[in-house]
Amino acid sequence: MSWAPSTDSADGRRPAVSSPLVRHGLGALGCPPPRASSGPPDQLGGIEPVALAPAGPMAGMRRVAGAVAYAVSQLLLIAMLYGTYSFSRHLASGREPAALAAARDVWRLERFLHLPSEAAVQRLALHSHTLIRAADWFYILVHFPSVIMLLLWVFVRHRRHWTRVRNVLIMTTGMALIIHLLYPLAPPRFLPSALHVSLVDTGAVYGPSPYGEGSGGIANEYAAMPSLHVGWSLLEAWAVITILHHRARWLVVLHPVLTTAVVVVTANHYWLDGLVGASLVVLSIVVLDQVNRAWARRGLNRHETPLRVPAPAPSPEAPSPEAPSPAVASPAVASLAVPSLAVPSAAVPSAAVPLAAVPSAALAPPTRLPEPGAVPEPRPEPARGADARRCPVEGGGGIAP
Repeated sequence: MSWAPSTDSADGRRPAVSSPLVRHGLGALGCPPPRASSGPPDQLGGIEPVALAPAGPMAGMRRVAGAVAYAVSQLLLIAMLYGTYSFSRHLASGREPAALAAARDVWRLERFLHLPSEAAVQRLALHSHTLIRAADWFYILVHFPSVIMLLLWVFVRHRRHWTRVRNVLIMTTGMALIIHLLYPLAPPRFLPSALHVSLVDTGAVYGPSPYGEGSGGIANEYAAMPSLHVGWSLLEAWAVITILHHRARWLVVLHPVLTTAVVVVTANHYWLDGLVGASLVVLSIVVLDQVNRAWARRGLNRHETPLRVPAPAPSPEAPSPEAPSPAVASPAVASLAVPSLAVPSAAVPSAAVPLAAVPSAALAPPTRLPEPGAVPEPRPEPARGADARRCPVEGGGGIAP
């Protein structure tokens, strides 16, 4: 998928953010692009409205082809992640002594931290064989199918949340695989041979076991730290709670709680394994959120345009354009107001004309010049004959011919 929404805000004022992490976070193929606004550019921060391309058969075929190509690419990405997860089993071969030594260290650290004993919790559950078999089946059937169902549900029904859920899953699993390779750890069911702890391998005794001959050997038995069972269950609960809005969505919190109890009762993980797995999910969510925010700020600072504020409408109390301006007229503008017929510049020198004989039109503030493009008002023709001999002046008197 290659298209990204043209704006990042609901009002269309901010430009798009070209972050590789959030480019598809607000939409996906099959979703219509944001609707262009019909408002004037001054109300959109200088951003002109974008005309939508007319929909047609070819556009529909391109959308379908793009959706299929994007779905295939995401499927290949998840398959590659699963292949890497399965291949880690071969990298742990020959490291059994180091894994057993790490198991003894983790057991002693938990006792130092006064965490509940996995052996004591398992003894309580062993009173019911049905409960133990249900826990074994839960451990096998829920881990991978639940995350696959989550990914399909988000991709098909809530596409705009797909990117962030996928990125958190990839980052969490990647960090977990690195820890698996750097720190091999035997699960608690191996402790009876190392510390003589009374723990039972419930999968081998009661069945079914994910590590038996029929499992295909796809699991790494020395990758107890961290627990991806707990980590993925917390990721699934986080995704459902942040996507849905119904009050019943909080029931999904029971999923990571039940998963933690199952991995401890079946002696497949320590308490610390679950704590580290949950911490990786929280760390991935926080880090990716900060990266997205940083990219958003960077994109807005790069593409932000100044907002053009429209001119305010004239108020009723404001003076009309025809009213004289109170500003002091310059000599050049004032000289234009002197009638050429009343005071001929060639016959009467300016120094000889008394102040009282100057017409009031020369001393009055000049009228405002017409705006460019405006039609000037017609000026009255000067009086001829006898009327031209008398020009009334403020204070009386006139100009002799």
